[in-house]
Amino acid sequence: MARPRLFLLALIGSSAAVDLSALPGLLKTISADVFPDLKAIAQDLHAHPETSTQEFHAHDSVVDYYTKQNPGLWDVTPHAYGEPTAFALDFVHKPAGFLGAEDDIPVVGFMAEYDALLGIGHACGHNHIILNGLAAAGMARQALIDLDLPGRIRVIGTPDEENTGGKGRLRDAGAFDSVDVWMMAHPTSANAVQPMQGRVDAQASFVGATHADAVRTAYEALVLITDLAGKLPGTASTATPVEDVGMFAINVVAQRITLGVAGLSLQDVNSTVQGLLDSTYVGVNYTIAETDEVKDGVTLSIEGPGGHASEGNKSPLRLSIETFRTLTSGDKDGVSFFLPGNTTVTELDITTSVRTRYTIDLDPALEVVTSTIKPKASQITTDRPYPALEVIKPLGERFINLMQDADHGSQSNWNFSTIAPAATDAGFVQDAQLDPDTKELLSVGKVVFHPNFGVCEDKPGAPCGFNHEPIFAQTSGTEYSYGRTEIVARALAQIAVELLQDKGFMREATQLLRR
Repeated sequence: MARPRLFLLALIGSSAAVDLSALPGLLKTISADVFPDLKAIAQDLHAHPETSTQEFHAHDSVVDYYTKQNPGLWDVTPHAYGEPTAFALDFVHKPAGFLGAEDDIPVVGFMAEYDALLGIGHACGHNHIILNGLAAAGMARQALIDLDLPGRIRVIGTPDEENTGGKGRLRDAGAFDSVDVWMMAHPTSANAVQPMQGRVDAQASFVGATHADAVRTAYEALVLITDLAGKLPGTASTATPVEDVGMFAINVVAQRITLGVAGLSLQDVNSTVQGLLDSTYVGVNYTIAETDEVKDGVTLSIEGPGGHASEGNKSPLRLSIETFRTLTSGDKDGVSFFLPGNTTVTELDITTSVRTRYTIDLDPALEVVTSTIKPKASQITTDRPYPALEVIKPLGERFINLMQDADHGSQSNWNFSTIAPAATDAGFVQDAQLDPDTKELLSVGKVVFHPNFGVCEDKPGAPCGFNHEPIFAQTSGTEYSYGRTEIVARALAQIAVELLQDKGFMREATQLLRR
């Protein structure tokens, strides 16, 4: 059932009924004016991707737009909260006759991400997250002015989502303190209001007296990690390794893996790989050739989809691990391994992405992983854990209702989902507390609403993949994807205006907030 669009606007010393039934149409009109410029910024960022903490062009593009091309729309803070590539935008509207203090005016916030991935650009679609945040905030801002309604809006540009948790540092610096409700939206392959995983990365170093010793030790550890599938504590817990050679970055699963084998013929290695490469290796293929890098050497080059760490997708690295396992079993004496192009290194680093449905399970799962590989590792370090993100039901219900109505395309494929498909540093802002036994959401530090929306066009030949697969960089650059973002931004702008004008809706949305 759709929420009624008649709200009570309470001004200091007076009250008046506010009919917001025309708000959807107004937001369409506003979007026609606001969205094109912001889309152009997003398209430029897509064409000039910048990795975490290096988003200087993105930062400068937004700051220049609001200070030079369109000054006066927002109070702009560049390099916000000690982060060189973060920014803040603030706006307040006091209606005619408003006699209260500015702090009495309700406020909502939007978060905007814009970092890209090493080597594969905007294959997570963060060009759309910044577009959504700026567009939704801009539409809500203008609606408050046109309807002469009280409201404050804050936008925080949040760098470094992919690698080390920029929102965690911004939270610690107080960036989110003055606002109770924060919204953003993430492009992906399908529509859902759903939780997001907890995540922590363990970096391990493996050292050998020789190059071959180091490679063997590292691959023995990779076998151990692979065999933890289904055995980790917690709900939907996984551990997926990434080999830190060549083009490597945290949160990027390599598309291409090379492994050298010495002491066996090309035919023996080829028959082994052929016996392993079944239908579970979707999109994975290989080439094999003799090499003179080492005596009697054979180079195995494996290619396939990259993408988010997932035990459901057997990657090129997984095929190399199973090849190693097979070739080191039985009576194959004299077999050694090397990394083509890196045959002098005696240390190999492996990063293992440990993910769980609930934050509370991260430490136990990480302990199993680290204790499993510790006997083989010379050193293990971990990064800052990303907390899981939980669903805020009142905002989810309102959003789904909006997406299913005619003003937003009558989208019948929007629902709640219990599947947590990936991790996000927005969990730092939410700071959810759950019952350790029932996993019921008990409280949040801030209300964070983070719907995931599909940007894959349903037509033959249209590029589509899941986030962090290289093809998703093509998906996030299509006209269709930008059209999808405009619809989602309008819906979030409507929710923002409704929250600012309906005290009951705001109370319902913030009922789990820790005061």
